[in-house]
Amino acid sequence: MLSRSVERTARAQRLIVVSLIAVALGFLLVVQLRSQAAVARSLAAQDDTSVALLINDLNRANNQLIQQGAALAQQEAQLRQALTAGGADVQAVQKEFVTLREVNGEVPVHGPGLQIRIEGTIMDFELQDALNNLRNAGAEAIGLNGYRIVGSTPVQSHGNSLLINGHTVGSPLSLLVIGDPEQLGPAADLSASSLQTRVQVQIQRQTEIAISEVITPRPLIYAQLGK
Repeated sequence: MLSRSVERTARAQRLIVVSLIAVALGFLLVVQLRSQAAVARSLAAQDDTSVALLINDLNRANNQLIQQGAALAQQEAQLRQALTAGGADVQAVQKEFVTLREVNGEVPVHGPGLQIRIEGTIMDFELQDALNNLRNAGAEAIGLNGYRIVGSTPVQSHGNSLLINGHTVGSPLSLLVIGDPEQLGPAADLSASSLQTRVQVQIQRQTEIAISEVITPRPLIYAQLGK
């Protein structure tokens, strides 16, 4: 009787993990489309050199997102196969579940990384490009001025301020990024080099960064698991 209860619990957890991975795939698509739209809005105000650099950065970011999407799709397929075959023990599923909650910004996290301070006004597409560069370099968690940022977090310009998921943030911007500082450093330097012509950017490597802000997941109302 107990074994049946454990099996049902494990099956339910596997279903949750598969659902979260599917949502993550959707988030990657949203980020890609948002980056394309943001750059498109900015092209009219840029010279030819700036346009070429923006297109190059966008192509590089899109290629990285495609690779991430393929990896998530493969992971989803493996979990679905394990679910069908009745494999994958409870401990492994719980580990995947915790990892996905961290990726989706649902739990506080801490670890080494970078603290990036930006003094001045930047546009939404510039911040989005910097976030993409950091994610591509291995950023595992990001916070900005007290708000958690994940792949699906909307970033919009609002006058001289930015809207992060509908909340206004202004200069100075304090960006906390958790990940390997050695890998994140070049990505941060790349973004800083394009911004420092008109704003001040300071980058500090930290051995311990804490991001306590979390994102409350929205319940799925219309989406149902496929058969």
